[in-house]
Amino acid sequence: MTILTYLDTFSAVIEHGSFTAAAQALGISKPVVSKQISLLEQQLGVQLLHRTTRRLHLTQAGEVFASYSVRIMSEVQEAEQSVSRLQSEPRGRLRISAPESLAMSLLPEVLPRFQQAFPKLELKVRITGRFVDLVEEGIDVALRVGTLDDSSLIARKLMPCSFHVCASTDYLNRHGRPKHPNELARHNCLIYSQGQNPETWHFRDGQGKRLNVKVKGNLHSDTGSLLMNAALNNAGIIIAPTFMVRSVLEQGRLETVLDDYMPTETGLYAVYPYSRLVSKKVRVFVDYLVETWST
Repeated sequence: MTILTYLDTFSAVIEHGSFTAAAQALGISKPVVSKQISLLEQQLGVQLLHRTTRRLHLTQAGEVFASYSVRIMSEVQEAEQSVSRLQSEPRGRLRISAPESLAMSLLPEVLPRFQQAFPKLELKVRITGRFVDLVEEGIDVALRVGTLDDSSLIARKLMPCSFHVCASTDYLNRHGRPKHPNELARHNCLIYSQGQNPETWHFRDGQGKRLNVKVKGNLHSDTGSLLMNAALNNAGIIIAPTFMVRSVLEQGRLETVLDDYMPTETGLYAVYPYSRLVSKKVRVFVDYLVETWST
């Protein structure tokens, strides 16, 4: 057996959480899985897993090795598909990272339609507000708002996007409509805690210069839906991207303030690692989003 066989088995154990589940997924016996993991550990000269009666735990060496093995097996699968008839129809697992604002708005509609168009693709969607390391965490494509700083990644614009400061009419009637960003200091701001410097909101002054404003409030959360519900229930002011608040603005459930001070329009991007051969599953997914969201 080659080390690729051991890597495939190790990746299955990590993904499924046990030797039994990995054996079922691979179509081999549990003792074979156990033996292959032991042989891999002997070949590497390190212990990768702590084995207990209840569950498996990665050792420190195992955590490092796991990030490489998942990426290697993904690239092996892509290499196989690139020279086979399977490449004519995308299949396999597509790992996606996206912010909750998209999960609350656009993704619930677009993902089922995408899966209907490409039924042999299995989507594994991670919802998080942080900027994940795509290579380190084995993500095929991430959906992000804002500019790209990492030159090792490719970014493709999916749609234009702006940010809006919003509150309910009832809240604004009771507490007043801020005319300048500095007036947010006397308002209850609903703060998304996964953002970079979450208590600093960014604006542009009348001359177009950057204006950073410290805000405070009685609700901090890493869950955008909680903050949105709080704003809809007259609890305070939020800042959110267009696609997250468009429908409630159109319905009149929230209204915007400080429009003249909002930063320049940015965009929603699909971001994926640079490669001479972009996998077909990534390409069809990004193409589908561009076609869907640009109309």
